[in-house]
Amino acid sequence: MNVPLTTEILKDLKHKGYNILKSENSVDDVIQHFVPAKVNDLWAFMSEFKEESATVVIEQILDVPEEVLEGKFLRVF
Repeated sequence: MNVPLTTEILKDLKHKGYNILKSENSVDDVIQHFVPAKVNDLWAFMSEFKEESATVVIEQILDVPEEVLEGKFLRVF
């Protein structure tokens, strides 16, 4: 199941300790799907992921306008 990503969901995920939204999508994909993750060493994680990946740090997108989040979905299992 895919849930549209919103600022409210991002804030809830951050409150629950999630700090990363992992994605197999490319930054060029129009529709992107994310899975929340908790990463202990954020700097080590950031140095390992592929630059073309759509993976993001939750803290960095908390203040973006809702329209920027359009086409982005959270995968719920």
